[in-house]
Amino acid sequence: MRRRGFGQVSREAPVTAADVAVVGGGFTGAVFAIHLSRLAGRPLDIVIVEPRERPGRGVAYDTDDPDHRLNAPLQIHFVYPDAPDHLPGWYAERGGPEAVDPEAMGPDGTLYPRRGEFGRYVEEQLRSHMAGNASGSAIRHIRARALSARRNAAGYRLDLSGGQTLSARLVVVAAGYARPRPPPPFAGAVSGHPGFVADPWDTHRLGNIPADASVLVLGMSQTASDAIAVLLRNGHTGPITAVARRGLRPRPKPETAAGLPPDIVDRIRRPVSLFTAAHGRHGTALSLLRTLRAGVRRAEASGGDWFGPFGDLRDSVWDVWPALPLAEKRRFLRHLRVWYDAHRFQLPPQVEVRIAGAEAAGQLSFEAAFCESAARDGDALSVTLRRRGSEERRAERFGAVMNCTGPDLRPDRSDNPLIASLAARGYAAAHPTGIGFAVDAECRAVGAGGQPDPHLRIVGPLTYGAFADQQGAPFIALRLCAILPGIAAALQR
Repeated sequence: MRRRGFGQVSREAPVTAADVAVVGGGFTGAVFAIHLSRLAGRPLDIVIVEPRERPGRGVAYDTDDPDHRLNAPLQIHFVYPDAPDHLPGWYAERGGPEAVDPEAMGPDGTLYPRRGEFGRYVEEQLRSHMAGNASGSAIRHIRARALSARRNAAGYRLDLSGGQTLSARLVVVAAGYARPRPPPPFAGAVSGHPGFVADPWDTHRLGNIPADASVLVLGMSQTASDAIAVLLRNGHTGPITAVARRGLRPRPKPETAAGLPPDIVDRIRRPVSLFTAAHGRHGTALSLLRTLRAGVRRAEASGGDWFGPFGDLRDSVWDVWPALPLAEKRRFLRHLRVWYDAHRFQLPPQVEVRIAGAEAAGQLSFEAAFCESAARDGDALSVTLRRRGSEERRAERFGAVMNCTGPDLRPDRSDNPLIASLAARGYAAAHPTGIGFAVDAECRAVGAGGQPDPHLRIVGPLTYGAFADQQGAPFIALRLCAILPGIAAALQR
């Protein structure tokens, strides 16, 4: 007998019990498990449910591609906020970043290591704590997907792929980004065309694109730049066209800007954020924008640049965002988020140089345009493009189309069966902004009835609606470290 629903699980499936089930074994899940094992007042049984063979890496860091680099300097990435020298020390034990990766150093002497190396570091820290930790807790990795969740007397029961069932007192959803969905013109039959690359992180698919093919890139984000850099490294000679509705690309870090401040942890941990301390509370997205622009003008008048004032806002979102009314959050997401992201996410200089070279050579072009339609055309795809602010349309034939539109954090669009299960059963409600799930300040999931659930925590990128910028490693790690003492205390009872 089998039950159908969010997954298929045998009724006779073996049941595993744990104190804590962490669903998602990327950076967020690994850091949660590491620090919980360090803080717990008694030995806990912690299970990480992650289908990947190498826990601690996730989508972002489970890559061996040499062009996939951290987009911010080594110094602001950490697993242990109170030990900022731990990661540099790990590199030093291996001969230093330059020995592992001679191209890691940027023009200003700042290190931008490969993402796979950082993933290796996180995995090693997790495995070290699996081998032994301060509380004597057991950390196990189950290679499976969580398919559905149901409340039970202990807390929650999870049905896993492979027929296993996991019962846990506390479930922590640490899932990261969903794969980008095909834009409407590319949905349906077009998405199955061999020339449509749905997953820009699939370097094998990128490697199979013919070198002389005309390539259309949907999006201009860091992901798009990474994919283009891989094509160029593979010797691609055909034309590459990147399109985005507003035509906004990651803005280069000004040459006059100093490196990221060494006190990044203190900047984010302040009782009152830098931006609020300097400018007071803001009730509208427009007033935030005006204050930021005024700060940039003052900086430029004194020989500075936009990077400093913007950095103060970036490191203050944990304080600024929750104070905005819901209508203003929605206004920001509708009108300003794309501008914020273009300044928030710089390219690693190594990738930026490669992109600039291809653009200067005329091989790579960027357009503010969007796709109106797409159709199969033999071994190619025929796409109709319309420029922003114009009725001009043109049809072009592309040998390959890469979907780099970015992750989708709307729970109602997720192809993750656990997320669909939590939403459908009312255990976790979508945030009112539509992005991620609703949680309280302690990351307890707020269900359809409006009450936070102490047995279900949601952490990481899926809390964007509540906390805004939960995408960079320092923001995620510091949020986890803020809520973990309370979680450890609750599990002690």
